[in-house]
Amino acid sequence: MRVTLLAVARGSERDACPEPAAAPDSRCTTGGCSTLAGEPRAVRQHGMKFPKRMLAILAVNCLLLGIGLVAVELVFGWWFDTSSLNRLNLLKDCVRQLDVSHLYNDPNPIIRYSRDKYGLRGTHDRPGSIDILTVGGSTTDQRYIRDGETWQDVLQNRFARTGVTVVVGNAGVDGQSTYGHIKNFEWWFPYIPDLKPGYILFYVGLNDFYMDAGYSHDQIVSEEQNLKQKLKDNSAVWHMIRTLRGAYKAMVVNKIGHVALDFSNVHWTRDSIQKDYSMMDQRLSDYATRLRALADMTHSFGAKPIFVSQPSRKYRITPEGPMGDRSVSFYDGHQYNGVDYYHMMRKLDGVTKAVAKEKDGLFVDLAIHAGWVDSDFYDFAHMTPKGAEKTGELLWGALKNVVTGAEQDAVLDGDSAALHPRQ
Repeated sequence: MRVTLLAVARGSERDACPEPAAAPDSRCTTGGCSTLAGEPRAVRQHGMKFPKRMLAILAVNCLLLGIGLVAVELVFGWWFDTSSLNRLNLLKDCVRQLDVSHLYNDPNPIIRYSRDKYGLRGTHDRPGSIDILTVGGSTTDQRYIRDGETWQDVLQNRFARTGVTVVVGNAGVDGQSTYGHIKNFEWWFPYIPDLKPGYILFYVGLNDFYMDAGYSHDQIVSEEQNLKQKLKDNSAVWHMIRTLRGAYKAMVVNKIGHVALDFSNVHWTRDSIQKDYSMMDQRLSDYATRLRALADMTHSFGAKPIFVSQPSRKYRITPEGPMGDRSVSFYDGHQYNGVDYYHMMRKLDGVTKAVAKEKDGLFVDLAIHAGWVDSDFYDFAHMTPKGAEKTGELLWGALKNVVTGAEQDAVLDGDSAALHPRQ
């Protein structure tokens, strides 16, 4: 023990710091001394080795990460895939048993949800038999409505009851907006054998309400394929990030996920917050551009476009005017409530109607129908089987004469659910 103490003492004497007068900026530590004029060689060498070692470790980790990302892209990306079917979050060739008891009352809450090997829902025996192909987001997909009870099933069965065979296919994809619908024509529909519907019905509006102004994906209408666009199209990592970001934005920020809502707890108002909705102008312009692209792609596909507005239970239509959910949300920094939402959606639906007329399409205005009730919905956007049945019935009333050739140019009056010639 004495030898150890002596060694420490001698070490302290050998490393003793000079007087401040010789080095006014000197500093001492218990393990040794250094000054700005110079450090002991061992300390300097150790200090030089430490950052070099850290840089080497960092470089090796970055290299391994890069190799891992390349491997992920090669295995899960679509750089060499010409069909691109997996890029759209498609469920294909699947049958699922889903419990809907947390969303609405049903005597048999375990439902069957299925899609064929091409990613379509419906009763068609082959894609070539589809007469009306429906395109939209979650309100078209209807993940929590059982096979046989979607509004597409109701529409098809309604035609069948009159002795007319009209097969309705469901190409709805949960979370899709019109941007995704455009991608359908590039990445999905061309790879479905013999798919040649006479009509393509777009059930649109709600998801595009939340689309950012100047959204970069609006550039899809351009044929330019730069490196950034190729990365978006083919990267598995980009696809995963986009999917997670979209899910977070939909469910957390915009609160449009599948969550049961007790409408008796909603506080209603007749007063809007905003009086001017010019903050929508850029979004409406971008939305119109996407709709025009969809109409052109539909005609090129050999079909006629049908655009249908989407109802919402965030507002109620009454003889005295709209009532809306009193809770406040934000749109580009502007507050809005359910009454504002009604007026804003009517602007969006007005663009849909105008583009339908411009592009020789049909327009069905379900959103303005006054007959919707709380039990038609399980949240502000998604419908119960009762609401799906009503949607199918209204669409049949709107389209029965058009599809059978009795009437070629018409628009639905939402209150009467009857067709009238477009003015």
